[in-house]
Amino acid sequence: MKTLMQPVRIPVQEFGACLKQILESKRISASELARVMAYKSRNSIFRILDDEGGHGVRLAFYEKLIQEDPLSLTEEERQALFQALEVSRVGRRTFLGNYAMRELLMDIGEEAARPRIRVDAHGSREDPDFKKAIAMMARARKAHLMISGCCERAIFDVLRELIYKTDVTCKVKVTHYIYTGEDEIVHNISAIQPLLYCDFYTAYCVEPGVFSKERERIYRQNCIYVHMQDENGTWYGQPLMLIDKGVFLPLKRIRSGENDPFMQYFADDLRLMPLLKADFSGGQMENYLAYTRSCRALEMNRTIYTIKLDVPLSFIHPEILLPCLTEDFLTMAGGDAGTMVEELWRIHLARWENIFGKRRKTHTIFSREAMERFARTGRQSDHFFAIRSYTPEERVKILSLIRTQAQDNPDFRVYFFREDFVPPLTEIGLYEGEGTLMTKPYTHYDLAGDHAETIIKQNEFCQRYKEFYVKDLLERHVVSQAETFEYLDRLIQIAQKL
Repeated sequence: MKTLMQPVRIPVQEFGACLKQILESKRISASELARVMAYKSRNSIFRILDDEGGHGVRLAFYEKLIQEDPLSLTEEERQALFQALEVSRVGRRTFLGNYAMRELLMDIGEEAARPRIRVDAHGSREDPDFKKAIAMMARARKAHLMISGCCERAIFDVLRELIYKTDVTCKVKVTHYIYTGEDEIVHNISAIQPLLYCDFYTAYCVEPGVFSKERERIYRQNCIYVHMQDENGTWYGQPLMLIDKGVFLPLKRIRSGENDPFMQYFADDLRLMPLLKADFSGGQMENYLAYTRSCRALEMNRTIYTIKLDVPLSFIHPEILLPCLTEDFLTMAGGDAGTMVEELWRIHLARWENIFGKRRKTHTIFSREAMERFARTGRQSDHFFAIRSYTPEERVKILSLIRTQAQDNPDFRVYFFREDFVPPLTEIGLYEGEGTLMTKPYTHYDLAGDHAETIIKQNEFCQRYKEFYVKDLLERHVVSQAETFEYLDRLIQIAQKL
């Protein structure tokens, strides 16, 4: 059975506290537990209850407890203890950061834990839904939502659903101010995932200590201010204050002007750091050249920590890649096709040489299933829309190069997720010193279509991602290097037999 990326439940408990709670619920003493588990001294159990000793001691006790099952544990109790074991191993702060990071990368979260978002009805028997309160935008000409805080996933699920409804013709813009304190940043980025790649959504980071305490409180006040123009051309402002989990309080609707002073007050400060999204303009061929240049600049001479389902384009030599371009791609360049393909060759060769030649490490974790699919079909999970499938011979060359580099190049490391672990959906990579790039899952890199990505430069988020990558994924959820080489050999054999 595969392990999902998210832990079993919250609230968070350390192992000793969780075990103590289970013993109390079953009315069994520590001394009795020591006796039935054949411990020579009950002090061993007491030390575990006090969370003393190392992770190895707790792990050995947990495995013995599960195997012998003297407490007749329920499945929920087993899972709670398993989670508590990890809390004690890494600490509460790191565990919560990893939990939020898993939610972000899986783009899920606990559906049952999400509250229904509603608007307080001022004592009325009615209980109006948040959707209905925001649905007034459907009757407006324009609407600009200014959000401070409110980083709960359920809120952004509702906003995305509403804004993308076919009967909503209003032109909508969303500006969001997000507090980036170390205990909140990963959770906050995870919460905004439904709108993260949307072109109408812009987010700004409010860094701790940059503003006065008074102004910082304003940016953290958990408010949605709807500034909209009705069908008659009149502008209004409607504040909604988040007063409880999942509960908004509507304040008095006020007549405003097109340049609302409340909106201007929030926006007029250069000290806010934006979450950056790719912005492409011009023809699609020019777009792709510009995009490839930006990738080269991002990767150049940096340490990289990437989660990728299968082979990245930067791992494929242009001698293999460019002959795979279809006529559709060349048609985009028109009469300049030859010049543009030459430029694309130069840029992509520089990327390829950097990946395998820089003296800084490149770490990449692959999905076993996705890599096998690539070996069998010659198509990547994010296969570029204007490239044909790679032939079996081309696949052998690509996979053989990765195998050779992984063995002989001390600065190039690849890993595979364990079979019992569900790989994340979101493709993400930390380019140290520059930022963390998140790409919409299963993109086909049609820059004129729905391709979307965001680079998060906020330092605390980047550090949390690196800690999660190195201390959680690499230590617990990837196979050994020997197994990695064995699996790469198997993939090469699959492609050779086709």
